[in-house]
This record gives sequence, structure tokens and C-alpha cells, in this order.
Amino acid sequence: MIRAVLLFSLLLAACGDDSIATTDDGSGGSSSSTTTTGPTPTTSDGATATTTTSTGSDSDASSTTVDPVTTGTTTTTGSTTQGVDTSSSSGEDTSTSGTTTTTTGTTAEETTTTTTTTGDTTTTTTGDTTTTGDTTGDTGEVVGPPVPAGVCTAGQLTSFVEPMAQAEELHVIGVYQAAGNAITVDVTRADVPLTLVLSSYEPVAFTLNLGPGVLLEHVILNGYNAHTVQGQGAATVTDVSGQFNFFAACGYFWPENDGGCDTPGLVAGAEAATGLSLTSFAGCYEGTSFSLD
Repeated sequence: MIRAVLLFSLLLAACGDDSIATTDDGSGGSSSSTTTTGPTPTTSDGATATTTTSTGSDSDASSTTVDPVTTGTTTTTGSTTQGVDTSSSSGEDTSTSGTTTTTTGTTAEETTTTTTTTGDTTTTTTGDTTTTGDTTGDTGEVVGPPVPAGVCTAGQLTSFVEPMAQAEELHVIGVYQAAGNAITVDVTRADVPLTLVLSSYEPVAFTLNLGPGVLLEHVILNGYNAHTVQGQGAATVTDVSGQFNFFAACGYFWPENDGGCDTPGLVAGAEAATGLSLTSFAGCYEGTSFSLD
């Protein structure tokens, strides 16, 4: 009897490391299985499961390390863009500068307009450099554009005025002939150095009446026949009339070459001889007097 009890005890000791579990399968019956109570199993074969979620195309990845015994997924929705908060960056360049430079016709010096745009603010600055053809004379007086005029007894009076101010002026008066072969020219344009060209096909005796402050420096006589001049004061007189070295035989109608008279040729010759650009022209077929103001 004692031997039987000892044998039974030895059998129980040999089976003491095993546990028997019974699980109901829900069908009213029972089934048994043997489970070894060793280390806790994992779903990643011992590796670390990592889930990475990125919410922006320019963001650095944010990662979460899952504990080896956890089979769930953790999602991080925050994002970092190179250390810059993307909500504060508009990605738009709001600084624009343009310079715009404007000239008002042929009668003005250059006017500079600068427009600067920064964000939504626009500032426009316009330089005050526009003029209307006025010039400052040697005495400091402001001189406006010239005003040529004439009294014609035959033909139409035609004229030209250059609106751009000039430091020294060239004025041309031309006729085909003069009533009584005499023409009077009243010059009151002051404070600007003047060169005056007097031209006619037929011979003319020119008389100049100079007003106060007139700076007449040079008088040129031109035409097919010889002319004379008086009243020029200290001005230099150059006579190319009646010598076949004239600028043109005559020129009296602006701006055409008509009836053997060549107004463009007369002007071109005067400009070449003086080195000046034409300031004004006045002419007609037959005249008695002219004025320059």
C-alpha cells in the first residue's frame, strides 16, 4: 500500500509543470487544448513595429515606436517644415519695383516717374523736370518760344517754330521779293544769342530795329541778287548774296521747294554754316516787314 502511494506521488510530481485549460467553444460541448505559458508572443517576430504618417509634402516625417507587446497603430498628425511654421508662410514675393521713366512730347525735357510697390502699398513719385520750351537767357530771364510774324503784300505767310528751347537761336526770314525793294525787321526777342538769316531772290535793302536786351550776334544775307543791311549794331555780317555761293537762290514757303526756290536747301545751308539748328522761319512771296519776338 505504501508503495502505491509513493508511485502515485511521483506521477503527480512529474506532471506538476503542465496546466490543463478547458475552453467552452460556445456549442454546448467542450474542447481542451494545451497552452504553454512561455514568453508573451508578438506579431512582429520580435521586431519593432513603426507606423509613419506625413501630413505635408514638404514636411519631415514624424515617427512613433510601438512597444513590442502592442499590436495597435499610433498616428501622428503634426508636421514640421524645416523648422518653419507653414501656416505663416504665404509663398509669395510681395516686393516689386519698377521704374518707369515719361517724356511729354517734343516740347519737354525728360520727366522721370518711379513707381514702387511693396505688398499692397503703391507709391508714385514724379520728377518736376517738365518744361514747355522756355529757356533762361543770359540775364536770368525766362524766355518763351519765339513768335515770328510778317506783313505780306503777295502770297501767304508761312512760318515754323521749334518748341524745344535752345541756348543759341537761328532765325530765317525769306521772300522772293520786297515791295519797293525794302524790308524792315523789328527784333525784340531779348536775352538769347541770335543769328538772323535774311534771304530774297530779288535785291532787298534790309533795315533792322533792335529792341532793348536783344543779343544779335550774326546776320547772314542770302539770295540770287545782292542785298544790304543796316541797324545790325555790333553783329557780324556775312554776305553770300549775289555771289553764286548762296545757300539757295531763294526760299520763302515753308517747308517746300517751289517755283525754283528751295526752302529746305536754304535752311540746311544756314544750319551747316552756323552749326545751329533752326529755331524759326517766316516767309512769303512778297513782304514789307517782319518781326521777331
